[in-house]
Amino acid sequence: MPSFPVHLLIAQMLSEKLGISNKPSFLLGSIAPDSVNLKGFADQKTRYSAHIRSVDYNVWKNQLAEFYKDNADAFCDDIDFLKGYVFHCITDIAWDEAVQPGLFIFLQKDQALSREQITKLKWEELFRFNSMLVKEELFTIGTELVKLACARDIASVTAGQIIQYRDYVVNDYKDKITPELPQFLKMEHVNVCAARTLELYSELIKA
Repeated sequence: MPSFPVHLLIAQMLSEKLGISNKPSFLLGSIAPDSVNLKGFADQKTRYSAHIRSVDYNVWKNQLAEFYKDNADAFCDDIDFLKGYVFHCITDIAWDEAVQPGLFIFLQKDQALSREQITKLKWEELFRFNSMLVKEELFTIGTELVKLACARDIASVTAGQIIQYRDYVVNDYKDKITPELPQFLKMEHVNVCAARTLELYSELIKA
């Protein structure tokens, strides 16, 4: 799964193609599921609940489509927030399908690494990548727009958690960047993930 700068950039890149009318709400939704990780990675049950997730990716995709359909009426007054929330989860899947395999091959470098070791290296590379992404104009604009959005309870995440996470994203994300440059990831990977996200979103979400 990608870090929040990737989520915010891809949401910015695709919002027009998806016909989003309330961009601040969409962008806030696009980072909201990770609110459960504000104080460090939450336990698996909490993360999976927030992301409407299953270990089986096909099941996960179906659950997201059903979640959107089941909640569309409840969010009829703020449908773009719901779309953003589901969009985040679809972007997670797209990253895992289109980018992460290549990243893992690069990080392994013919070494026999444990799952924990490869996960640690993955996040170190993502934090290096963040140091580039937060300088992008689309990221800066996105952080300004999310300030205008209103948070709501959704899935297993509370509005209060989302507000706290939004404030962290906007004002204090320095623990998620490093002066080091990424060794593998580049903007091309964001574009690849965005393309796959658009494909999946178009398949799963019937607006």
